[in-house]
Amino acid sequence: MRLTASSMFVLLAMVPLTALAASKQDKLCAPLRSFAMSVPNGQTKSVEFHTSWLSPFKDMDQATIGAFKRCDAHGSAAGKALCAYLMGAQNAAVEFAGNNVKRALLCLSPGTRFGPHYLLLESAEFHLSYGTSHRGSNVTLTFGTDTKIGGAIFVITAQGY
Repeated sequence: MRLTASSMFVLLAMVPLTALAASKQDKLCAPLRSFAMSVPNGQTKSVEFHTSWLSPFKDMDQATIGAFKRCDAHGSAAGKALCAYLMGAQNAAVEFAGNNVKRALLCLSPGTRFGPHYLLLESAEFHLSYGTSHRGSNVTLTFGTDTKIGGAIFVITAQGY
C-alpha cells in the first residue's frame, strides 16, 4: 500500500474516531458515565472495585484459589449500577485488573489513546473532569494494591460541580 499525503491525513484523522468508537461500544461506559454525572454539586461519591487473582481476599479461606471480585457503592444508586456491571461474569478484568482503569479512562476521556505496546498498570492515579463546564464531576481514578483485604483496588471518586 502506498501512502500519499492525503491518505496519511485520512489515517491520522481517523485515529481519535476509532478511540471514540471503542469507548461508545464498551458497555462499561454507560454506568460509569451515569455514576460520574449523578453526583450533586458539592458532594463526593466513590465506588471501590476489589479484585484478586489466584489468591483469596484476607477474610476468606486461604486454601481457596480463583478469581475474586467485590464492589462497594457506598450507598449510591448510580454506584450500585456500576458495581452490578463490574461484578458481571465477563464485564471486568481480574487477572489484569489495570485494564479496568484503562477502559474507564477511554470512557471518560474518549480522546485518550494507548500505544501499540502492552501497558501493564500496577498502580496509578488519574484526575480528569467529565461533563460540561457547568455540570459534571471531577473524577479521580486510583488503582493499586489493597493492603487491607488483599488483591487490587480500583477506586472511582467523583466530586460533583
